[in-house]
Amino acid sequence: MKSPKSLYKAFFFSFFKFLLPIGTFFTFSFLSFKSYIDDLESENLLKTGERLVDFLNHDEDILDNQYLGYDYIILIIDSKGKILSSNRRLENLKDANYLISLKPMPGQAQDIGNYLVYVDKFLCNTSLCKVVVALPKAKIEKRVNLLLLSSVFSSVITALVVAFLSVLDIRKHLHDYELYSKELKKVALYLSHEVKTPLSIILMNLSHIKADEDVKQAIERAIRRIIKLMKNLKVLSELELKPTKITLINIKGLISELVEFYQANLYAKNLTISAEHVPNVQVLSDYELLYTLFLNLLDNAVKYAKENTEIKISGEIRNDKLRIFMSNVTDEKSKLDIEDTSYGLGLTIVDEIAKRLGIQVSFKRDASVFTVVLDMQMGEER
Repeated sequence: MKSPKSLYKAFFFSFFKFLLPIGTFFTFSFLSFKSYIDDLESENLLKTGERLVDFLNHDEDILDNQYLGYDYIILIIDSKGKILSSNRRLENLKDANYLISLKPMPGQAQDIGNYLVYVDKFLCNTSLCKVVVALPKAKIEKRVNLLLLSSVFSSVITALVVAFLSVLDIRKHLHDYELYSKELKKVALYLSHEVKTPLSIILMNLSHIKADEDVKQAIERAIRRIIKLMKNLKVLSELELKPTKITLINIKGLISELVEFYQANLYAKNLTISAEHVPNVQVLSDYELLYTLFLNLLDNAVKYAKENTEIKISGEIRNDKLRIFMSNVTDEKSKLDIEDTSYGLGLTIVDEIAKRLGIQVSFKRDASVFTVVLDMQMGEER
């Protein structure tokens, strides 16, 4: 199961991944509704002004009326420019003179300065008076900003919900994967035990088989290869365990032991291994895991090496760190590619062990020479 930290990362990744398209959708929706709000306010202002003019044309005493309304500013003005009635205190109305000076434009809402305005004439007693119905643009902007805020809020909430559901789905699949992984590990352990035993018996009795020596050697190499594969499967099945046997390990001695063990596998391709230039120093690590790491690196070097070439293992000390180089000349027909370090079971094991031991592994290619570089922290010098 993924750690909470990894799930948090997955949650935030999903959140921002969904926020972008959702935010884009709500942005376009907001722009569309913003234009619609402007048109709607103009239409409402026009209808309000026309109804007010119709009412005033049939009103005998306009001074007795109280024109209520929070959104609109309503001014009744006589023919001489005097305000007869207003729904706002004139001392609080900064633009009163500006609104009084506007000319009537029946059937049309005017966009003037800080206001959306409707101005028209009506008959009051024996003269023509003027009515001004004005809507401050600040109120329109307030509604637009409220719409924008709701769009942003909706985008964030939607992205949060989708990201949360995505993480729940990930957790479900991880749980299924964990169960499946446990079953695979059981199979790997079973195979490594049940297959290795009969093969070992065959290997021990190989000398009694009547066959050519070359055939026997080929059978022995194949059996050892299968036994090693079974061991690797077992290692893979147990790799999630943390290193427990941490000791000081002499790297030169460990590599020398591996080279000696691997000599029998070199004759088929007439290879040689040089490991004279490995520093005689110690590292603090798990011996079994470190042994398996180098064993798989050496196995890959032999597997992809060109015939009649030398595999070179060397090292250097730099800034209290040990750097090990393992180089081999690859065959031209080899599909080995440093851009894809997932080839083969061997390097999969190397990668997993390196992570657990805190070892940095990198790969370099120079023409036909392929080099694996390992950086590890040194222990006490021997």
